[in-house]
Amino acid sequence: MHHLLNRIGVACLIAVLPWFVYGVEVAEHRPNFLLIVADDLAFTDLGAFGGEIATPNLDALAAKGVTLTSFYTAPTCSPSRAMLLTGQDAHKVGLGTMAEALHEFPFLAGQPGYEGHLDPQASTIAGQLSAAGYRTMMVGKWHLGFTPRYSPKAFGFQKSFVLLQGGADHFGADQAEPGEKGRVPAVYQEDGAPARYPAGSYSTEFYTAKMLEYLERKPGDERPFFAYLAYTAPHWPVQAPENLIDKYKGRYTGGPEVLQQARVARLKELGLLNEKLLATGPGSLLDWDKLSAGERALSERTMEVYAAMVDSLDENVGRELAALKKSGELENTVIVFLSDNGAEGLAQAGLEGYLGPMGYSADRIAQLTAANADPEKIGRPGSFITYGPGWAQASTGPFRLFKGATNEGGIRTPAFVSGAGVGEGRIYSDPVSIRDIFPTLLELAGLRNPLATDATQAANLPTGISWAAMLDDDPTTEMPPHSVLGWEFIFRRAIRQGNWKAVFSREGGVPVGQHDPGANRPRWRLYNLSEDLTELHDLAREHPAVLEGLVGNWNRYAVANGIVVAPPAPTGHTTQTRPETQ
Repeated sequence: MHHLLNRIGVACLIAVLPWFVYGVEVAEHRPNFLLIVADDLAFTDLGAFGGEIATPNLDALAAKGVTLTSFYTAPTCSPSRAMLLTGQDAHKVGLGTMAEALHEFPFLAGQPGYEGHLDPQASTIAGQLSAAGYRTMMVGKWHLGFTPRYSPKAFGFQKSFVLLQGGADHFGADQAEPGEKGRVPAVYQEDGAPARYPAGSYSTEFYTAKMLEYLERKPGDERPFFAYLAYTAPHWPVQAPENLIDKYKGRYTGGPEVLQQARVARLKELGLLNEKLLATGPGSLLDWDKLSAGERALSERTMEVYAAMVDSLDENVGRELAALKKSGELENTVIVFLSDNGAEGLAQAGLEGYLGPMGYSADRIAQLTAANADPEKIGRPGSFITYGPGWAQASTGPFRLFKGATNEGGIRTPAFVSGAGVGEGRIYSDPVSIRDIFPTLLELAGLRNPLATDATQAANLPTGISWAAMLDDDPTTEMPPHSVLGWEFIFRRAIRQGNWKAVFSREGGVPVGQHDPGANRPRWRLYNLSEDLTELHDLAREHPAVLEGLVGNWNRYAVANGIVVAPPAPTGHTTQTRPETQ
């Protein structure tokens, strides 16, 4: 259990409050933590996970650490980020759904756990580490609250420069004026106060530079650091530096299905995909052969720009690593990399409908969409486009669907841990959760997990599991597995226990927030992930007892986390308050 801590210097007590102390030992030379989160990065986008995009820095980090092939998040960004920072289910800390979704489902607003911002009473990694003597800083996407009371500063970050919304122009256009009120595009804060983004700077490059600024030490300050670098790439709008876009010119002429087949084949070569699984994924949502030459050119361009965004992400991680190496900090830094959810499958028409509630005027939306008509302008400042469901489905590799769904494509993302004390070149395939990062970092820092209380254990409530034993390369140490993992997002549900997984959705993962009396009524579906990772074969009729047990576990998960299980029924219909088992 303590082998990894010993390797990074367990020796003596530190002067912190007694309840912070982990056991009777804490690290004399406590590790630094660099937590890097990519936004909407698909499972197979990195070379280390089967992709063709040039990501040498991230690939090298993964090769030197532990690759997590069954890493689970929430289906969308702000619930995932809430779970990441608190170690709790998003419904327990105010992000049962995104704030944006409350406009579409207003009956959720005001429900406990659906406040649309992080609970001010929530304990966070930053708060815990700050109290224990760490320097704490973050740069990038916050998306957990829009007022100073819910800013990074209020949750333990001593330094921060953040975008409050879920997405924005990557070159700094459309930002709000300081003091401007209301839900307007691109609001930035630094240390809880209004801030200006340097217009014309590319987000990935600027966020990297800002983090490097924060990492500089004042003379005599020897405190370890916790740095949370939350990039907004490759989230829409699809934009990237021109030189990197040119690098991928002509790479995607075969269309999404060709890309998907190549990436799945590469996953097999890397030993990341079980040979029992299907050779390809569930199929592209874009019929490439039926598109006109102009439509294909536009679609290819969006994927070229998307690839350039991922390339830029890797390039800037390399800048961070080089700076840490130069300062002598790298050898004592644990690096955690992950994506916050599956690939973004939003179609362009859906994006245009989404921008209005975000604060974009009708004139501005028309101006942005006009710029998207010319493939050569896609990716440059002034364009505002998604790469669409076809490329998103292809980029998830063997998995079904993408962001927003509780199918594997929406909640299983690339992740790895590397750096100080971490075993080299290992692949860990058992299910792990984004909630686990909270207890993992606390244990590696020599701190007690405040969530693992006697009351929690007595109530048999699940908490995150520390990966310390798994990260260790000592073969005698083992990590207890998750017995059950549950999900809920806007009435889409899932539960996994062992290799069995049940998913409650409409056919094809269509949202279930509104009543549908037709054949596509939402119901539970059952999959055996050891044989069908693509979730193509519903086994609900063949194994009703298995499904009943899983649904019972989901009901317990829902009660424990205060989940609103069904929307109000339309007039003349009865509200369903319990999930179906058939």
